[in-house]
Amino acid sequence: MPRPAVGSLIALEGVTKEFSVRHGRRVTTHRAIVDASFSVGRGEFVAIVGRSGSGKSTILNLIAGLLAPDRGAVLYGAARVAGVNTCVGYMTQRDNLVPWRTVWGNLMLPLQIRHAPRSERPRLIESVLRRVGLTEFSRHYPAQLSGGMRQRVALARMLIYDPETLLMDEPFGALDEQLKLSLQNYLEMLWEERRKTVVYVTHDLGEAIALADRVVVFAGRPGSVREQIPVPFGRPRNIYALRYDPAFTALHRRLWEALGSPEEDAVQRQVPS
Repeated sequence: MPRPAVGSLIALEGVTKEFSVRHGRRVTTHRAIVDASFSVGRGEFVAIVGRSGSGKSTILNLIAGLLAPDRGAVLYGAARVAGVNTCVGYMTQRDNLVPWRTVWGNLMLPLQIRHAPRSERPRLIESVLRRVGLTEFSRHYPAQLSGGMRQRVALARMLIYDPETLLMDEPFGALDEQLKLSLQNYLEMLWEERRKTVVYVTHDLGEAIALADRVVVFAGRPGSVREQIPVPFGRPRNIYALRYDPAFTALHRRLWEALGSPEEDAVQRQVPS
């Protein structure tokens, strides 16, 4: 199996993850991913693409320590992940804001959980609100915010305790195209400020190209790494203009072809491993 690259912060080595489902007395085992190996460099922005059911979200849960592999190893900073990984922040497609707390209260929650010094909490909240452009909405409740604002609050909540790595699972997937582009551009600017390590799951090939340094293509069911493709565009990037670049179109086509078809995956599943 491939060894992690020198200087990598995250590495998966031959990882297989299975889930068991009970149907009365019968138990069915489902393999989500099989023999997955890839690494993520410190400060690298890596996107993971693949069709539904290819194990993309499972990968994030393994890195976060919310799941343990059945075979293989997940390494973070050269140490095996064995429990909740407190070095990462996790953002999902749903904002999961607490509806009875204001924006300020939602941002206070992770600081309370992590027992941040009380005297530091207001400064941290004010700072992250400025970064996401929501200072004037600090006393609003989630129901009073637009979808894009709610996602910015969720992003701020992840950033507020300054995690080393950001795990993002289709955070803008439910938004309309114009708002999605706006938040992609905003995320790219935030990444330029701090150069966090990012592992970003998406179904949107264009989004993966626009944001990432490298795209890991997952295919099949169970999922496995089919290809790893570097993104040739420099930084900082203009997310809006990039999509009119012929190189963008060519890379989009290459990723589409790398994904393969459901029929190809069905054939692969019939081949004994």
